[in-house]
Amino acid sequence: MEYQFSINDFEGPLDLLLHLVKTSKMNIYDIDIKLIIDEYLKFIESEKNKNIDIASSYLVMASELIHLKSKMLVNDQEVEEANEEEFSIASEEDLRRKIIEYEKYKKISENLVELENKRNNFYTKSPMNLDCFLENGNINFGNVTLDDLVNALKRLKEREKWNKPLNTRITKKEYSIEKRIDDIRKILQVRDRVEFLDLFTERNKDFLIVTFLSILTMSKNDEITLTQEDNFKPIMIERKKIHE
Repeated sequence: MEYQFSINDFEGPLDLLLHLVKTSKMNIYDIDIKLIIDEYLKFIESEKNKNIDIASSYLVMASELIHLKSKMLVNDQEVEEANEEEFSIASEEDLRRKIIEYEKYKKISENLVELENKRNNFYTKSPMNLDCFLENGNINFGNVTLDDLVNALKRLKEREKWNKPLNTRITKKEYSIEKRIDDIRKILQVRDRVEFLDLFTERNKDFLIVTFLSILTMSKNDEITLTQEDNFKPIMIERKKIHE
């Protein structure tokens, strides 16, 4: 019977070498090459004794390490190296560099996998034309844009931070656009014109949102006109006159 061989799920001989470096608790930049070679060859020999066909890449690395070890034992610079081109690991530094580079690439690949897994938690939608969701007629802002209103609201929120009391108590209160529109109508019956920010009399988020949506709704229904004399000037809301 043949087996698909994988040494403890290592991804190749360099992965095994890196594992041996870490299990021996060495500093990867100060590897004891002779010890690592001995550990690698011992590991490969133990796997061979299990009658499992070892992947050729592991055996090629074993031959490279045996050749390197023999050179380290001889330690003679004048030794003839006629067959040196057959080996990709010519020195201890070569092996150390390969292991260090492999660790760097492995960390990068692990980071990429992590980023890919995070990205899978997000779903995107292609751009589409939203005109079909618009109701008939456009919102009439007068000479004021929607951005002007949003920016005014942001400035109101910034002011809010400085006016916030040290001690607050949270209470539940229900708001509705219909009720808020009715309130604004009553205000405009007394005052023909009112400043946009003056309508935000309460400082909680629900009230701000409901008031803002109420103003947009009234503008869309052509009940009010919004004007601004100049940039950064107050935005004014005016009740439209009904001509009989």
